[in-house]
Amino acid sequence: MSPRPLKRKPPEKPVDNKKAIRNILTLLKDHKWKLILTVICAVVSTVFTIIAPLMIGNATTIIFDGINNMIHNTGTIDVDSLINILIIVVILYIVSSVFSYLQSIFLIEVTTKISYDLRERIINKILHLPMEKVEENKRGDILSRVTNDVDSLQNGITQSFIQLTTAVITLIGVFIMMLFINVWMTLATVILIPIAFLLIRFMTKYSQSYFLKQLEFKGSLNGQIEETFTGHDIIRAFNQEDISMEKFESDNENWFTQEWKSQFYSSLNGPLMNFVSNFTYVVVAVLGAVFTLQRVIAVGDIMAFFQYTQSFTRPIQQITRVMNQIQTAMAASERIFEFLEYEDEENSSNRQMSEIKEGITFTNVSFSYTPNEKIIKNLSFDVKKGDKIAIIGETGAGKTTIVKLLMRFYDIDSGSIKIDGVDIEEFDKNSLRSLIGMVLQDSWLFSDTVANNIRYGNLDASDDEIVDAAGQVYADNFIRQSKDGYESVLNEDTDNISHGQKQLLTIARTILSKKEVLILDEATSSVDTRTEKLIQKAMDKLMEGKTSFIIAHRLSTIRNADKIIVIENGEIIEQGTHEELLALKGYYYNTLNSQMKENI
Repeated sequence: MSPRPLKRKPPEKPVDNKKAIRNILTLLKDHKWKLILTVICAVVSTVFTIIAPLMIGNATTIIFDGINNMIHNTGTIDVDSLINILIIVVILYIVSSVFSYLQSIFLIEVTTKISYDLRERIINKILHLPMEKVEENKRGDILSRVTNDVDSLQNGITQSFIQLTTAVITLIGVFIMMLFINVWMTLATVILIPIAFLLIRFMTKYSQSYFLKQLEFKGSLNGQIEETFTGHDIIRAFNQEDISMEKFESDNENWFTQEWKSQFYSSLNGPLMNFVSNFTYVVVAVLGAVFTLQRVIAVGDIMAFFQYTQSFTRPIQQITRVMNQIQTAMAASERIFEFLEYEDEENSSNRQMSEIKEGITFTNVSFSYTPNEKIIKNLSFDVKKGDKIAIIGETGAGKTTIVKLLMRFYDIDSGSIKIDGVDIEEFDKNSLRSLIGMVLQDSWLFSDTVANNIRYGNLDASDDEIVDAAGQVYADNFIRQSKDGYESVLNEDTDNISHGQKQLLTIARTILSKKEVLILDEATSSVDTRTEKLIQKAMDKLMEGKTSFIIAHRLSTIRNADKIIVIENGEIIEQGTHEELLALKGYYYNTLNSQMKENI
């Protein structure tokens, strides 16, 4: 397989808050009616909560006036009025709680659906990305975007929407009620609010970059953990536990540093707001005492105003507490939409391909993964329908790249690849790939039953067809010897069967698919010599009448190929039949002799 160039990590950039907000609003727009219901519930709940302190203040005034009347023998407490007010207060709080519950239910439905849709969009994006984008993104980082980032966004929207909506309504309602009680005390309270918002704005701007870096390092750490799990046998075989742990500790330290800084700076908002809130209490207490002595307001109004002061500063404190969730949600939004904004794989043609009638032609094909680093150079050869073409060469010569170009995983830089005289770029990619079956050197199976793994080649295949395909590659025997036979479940890493057995199952899957073109990339490299000979017989039968590309290191397996192509540094240095290449006494001749001596 051709080496891929290392990707440089892009420079860090700050979160684009405006873009992040637009993205979040785009998600919310599809649920506007439920959001409107949520806001209505929030308004009703908050308004009833706001009215209650004024009623409690009236009750306090009734009690205070009644006690004064009793002291001066001028009357008693108006119990009936007091009971009526308290009943109304209880009803207000009950209704407020019911609407608060409905608000939460509606919002949870919205955010859960948003998370569901985002995960679906990310998976759909993965399935339609160009191959270069798939290969340049770490699996752990993509997994982090699907899980951690989507969860962070959901939690951020849920918490921030409820608290911000309630906070805004509360601020407006409480401000009106405070004005109703006393204008001067209200002005004294409100004048301190701009100071609080300036502090919040400063701390938010300073801590925002740390939230994005925190998510980036979390994704990197997930990638490290995923690699450690999937490659744990290699790590132990080479005694690299300490090295692996050092890499983990490095990523973990970076994550810890950024998370600590983000939480530290964002948490400063709370103490600062507490100071502003307490200072407001002092101002209200002084002014309230003065106005009470001057008989400008009643004692109950002072009690109500204290509650409103608390209700006025509490939303601001809620905003400061929720800012870290908002910042995390915005950073998560940027990472999610950055991935979703990748361009899908281009597929500009709708022209369908149903079969190959004549053959495949490579004409002066050149290709590079990166500019000025040609992997394939002016490659030209013809393949007739039904031919078996063997491609050999050193590791990194470009053998696998050739078949990737045929399947249009990548588009060529120059030249042409034609099927029946038509450039493959004129065909629909899915239609082209539907004719090609692949067996790769690295076998890939699902964590599912053996039968379903074989059936993946043809989802409509019957059980008898599955057994027949397994029998052709001599896999039926070892399958039946397992405890549950064809219903045996492969584990997550599919390491409860041998690597050779896995390869047999992938070959059976390809046989079942009944493709026009077969690509066998080191298909028998992971099996023993005896099994290889058995598979080779099945392969010969399988390839009858089919156009086949065989990439192999063991030259003994390709003697019967119609054409053997020798690749070196992306160029053809020899091509012909087995006998013709032996007569040349070049690369093929020397390599074959070398392998024969090794097997003696």
